[in-house]
Amino acid sequence: MDQHAETVVEHTIASIREAIRDGRFTPGQRLVVAEVTKLFGVSAGPVREAVRRLTGEGLVEITPHRGATVREFKSRELREIFQLREVIEGLAARLAAEHVTAGDNRDRLQASLTEMRLITAGRGDLYVEHNHAFHELIYLLAANERVRETAAQLTLPIYRLRYHHLMDPAYMRISAAEHELIADAILDGDAVRAERMMRSHIRNSGVALLEALDTSRAERG
Repeated sequence: MDQHAETVVEHTIASIREAIRDGRFTPGQRLVVAEVTKLFGVSAGPVREAVRRLTGEGLVEITPHRGATVREFKSRELREIFQLREVIEGLAARLAAEHVTAGDNRDRLQASLTEMRLITAGRGDLYVEHNHAFHELIYLLAANERVRETAAQLTLPIYRLRYHHLMDPAYMRISAAEHELIADAILDGDAVRAERMMRSHIRNSGVALLEALDTSRAERG
C-alpha cells in the first residue's frame, strides 16, 4: 500500500473511531460500506481496510448475516476493561506526579482544575468534554506514549456508554471531587497517592456504569 493510500486508511480509521466516540455510530449498528464511504468522502477500499483493522482492535465485529457492526460489550467484558483501565490510568497518574515539575505541567493541571470548577458550578453540560480532556492531560503529563495509546484504546468502547448513563449532576459532582483528589496528589508530586486516587476513581466509575447498565437493561426487559 502506497503512502497516500495508507494516509486515507488512517484518516478513515480515525473518523470511524471518532464517530463511535461521539455516538454517531452506536453499539450494534451495522457499518455499511456504501454509507460509510458517503459519510466520510472516501472510496470503498479504505473503508474495508479500516473496518478490518478496527475488527482487529476489537471495536468492530463481523457477525453472520449482518456483516460489520460496532461491537456491543457484555457486562463481563466491560468489567474486564475497567480492571485494565484501573492499572493503566493508575500508572499514568503515577508518572504524571513524577513529571509534574517538567515544563508547564503544573500550570496546565492547575488550569484544568480551574476550568472544572467553573463547569461544575454552572455549565454541567460541558463536563463530558472536560472529563475527557482531564484524562488526556494526565496521559500527556505521564510522558509515555504507550500508556496514552493503551488508555485510549480501552476508553473508546465505553465512552458513549459512560456519559449516556452517568453524566447526571450527582455523578458529575462525585467525579469532579475525585479529579480534585487526583490532581492534588499529582501537584504534590506524590506518585503513590496519585496512583491510588486514580485507581479508586476508575474503579468507582466502573461500578457506577455497570449498575446503571444493569438497571437500564432490566427496565427494557
